[in-house]
Amino acid sequence: MSRDLRALLASVDLEALADHLLGGHRGHGRGARWPSPVPDHPQTGKTPPMSIFTDRAGVQRWSCWATGTSGTAIDLVATALRLDVAASIDWLAARHGPLDAAPPRRNPLPPPRHDPSPALRRYVEACQRLLWSEAGLPARSWLTRRRLPRGLLEANQVGFDPGPGRLRRQRGLPYRGPGVVLPTFDQSGEVVYAQVRYLDPDGAGRKYDNPAGEHGSKPALSWPRGQVSSSGTIVVCEGTLDALTVAGVGLRAVALLAAGDARRNVDALAELPGPLVVAVDNDAAGGDARATLTAQLADAGRRDVAQLTVPSDLNELIQRAGGRVLVTAVRSATAQLVRRRGCGDRCHVTP
Repeated sequence: MSRDLRALLASVDLEALADHLLGGHRGHGRGARWPSPVPDHPQTGKTPPMSIFTDRAGVQRWSCWATGTSGTAIDLVATALRLDVAASIDWLAARHGPLDAAPPRRNPLPPPRHDPSPALRRYVEACQRLLWSEAGLPARSWLTRRRLPRGLLEANQVGFDPGPGRLRRQRGLPYRGPGVVLPTFDQSGEVVYAQVRYLDPDGAGRKYDNPAGEHGSKPALSWPRGQVSSSGTIVVCEGTLDALTVAGVGLRAVALLAAGDARRNVDALAELPGPLVVAVDNDAAGGDARATLTAQLADAGRRDVAQLTVPSDLNELIQRAGGRVLVTAVRSATAQLVRRRGCGDRCHVTP
C-alpha cells in the first residue's frame, strides 16, 4: 500500500462509514455488528454479520462472516456501491479530502445522498414510458401473470428497463436489464428510490438491483400509491412487489426494503397507527425477520402485531389461490388481535 492510500485510510472512520453505507449497526464497542455490505445478500441470522477491527498495522478493517468478504474502507465502498477499486478511492478522496499524490484518474464521484438524484428520476420516468410501449410487452406480460392491474402499475410508476444497449443511463444506475423498475415512495407519495427486478435473474447474475449510493439512499419502508384503504390494518410485506400485490386486493400495505435490518424497520413501524400483520417471505431470512420484527415491536410497546405465514410469498399465494384468500387471512389475524387485545408473537394465521 502506498503512503498516500495509508493517509486516506487513516482519515476515514470506518465505523461511521459503515453506518452511512449500510444503515446503522447493532451493539456497542467490540460487539458492534453491521448488515452485510454485499448488495441484496439476505441476512439469515438474528445478528448482523459484519464486524470491524483494527489490524496489527493500525488499519481499520471489516469482515463479513456470512459472505466471506473483507477488507479496508476502500473495499467496503467498492462492495456496497459496486465500484471498482479506482472509483472507490476517488469516492473516499472526494468525501475525506484529496490524495497526497497525483489527482484521481477520473472525476470523483459525489457522496451518497438521501434524496433521489435527477438522473434516477429521469430513469424512472423513461422506464415508465417504456413499459407501455411495444418494447415493454415482456415486462407487461410478467406483471399480468402476477395479477397486478394496470391502474395500480401506473399509479406506482412501474417501468421497464430494456438494458443499457437500448436505454442510456448515468453511471451507478442498474445496468443488467431487461427488468421491471419498481419505484419506492414515502408516505406523502413522493418517489424516494427505485429498484429493478430482473426478468432473467440467472442471466443478470442477481434477482434485484439497486442504484449506487450517489443516486439515493434506500429507505426502510415504501408505501404503494393508489391504495383503496387509508386506515385500518397494515400488512407489512417484504419488498415492493408483495406490497403492490396486497394493495391490488384492496388492503393497506407497506413494504420492508431491508428485511435484514431489524432496527431501522422497527423504528419506522412502531409509529404507524393501526394493527400490523407481518407477512414476509416464508424462507429462512423471512422467518428470522418475521420473528425479530414481532418481538422487537412488542418490546417497543406494540402488542397489536400478528404474523401471517404464507406458503412461499404473497404474490405466489395470490396467483395460486386468488385475492380473497389473502383478504380473509388478514381479517382473521386482525380479529384475533381484537379478541385478545393484542397478541404479539403468539398470534399466527396461515391461509
